[in-house]
Amino acid sequence: MKLTIDEIPLSKNKFMNMKTKNWGYMEHKRKRYKEMIQWLIYQKWLEVKGNECLEKAKVTFNIYFKCNRRRDTQNYLGGGLISWLDALVDLKIIKDDCWECIGQPIVNFFKDKDYPRTEIIIERRK
Repeated sequence: MKLTIDEIPLSKNKFMNMKTKNWGYMEHKRKRYKEMIQWLIYQKWLEVKGNECLEKAKVTFNIYFKCNRRRDTQNYLGGGLISWLDALVDLKIIKDDCWECIGQPIVNFFKDKDYPRTEIIIERRK
């Protein structure tokens, strides 16, 4: 199953270091971000008629940026992609985002200056 989301995940720096003096407000912003991502994934999931919760899956994120700036894939796994994986679990697309269920998610970076997006490819694994 491939879900194309017209959004780029936040890096760890942007996700964890939201500029604010009020910690409670930071948690509110992260919760709102997760809700937004969950809604976007849900809409795309309905389009592909997804209906089963995968016990074991391989999850790949292909992120298409506007430019070829230097980036670190681990900053995305430790940042905004946390909310993306949680959304997949909350929507019952995958059973859990633990290592036993999905292993290490794969993150690939590409350049597409005309159409920045994130493709989530979810495949059944044994």
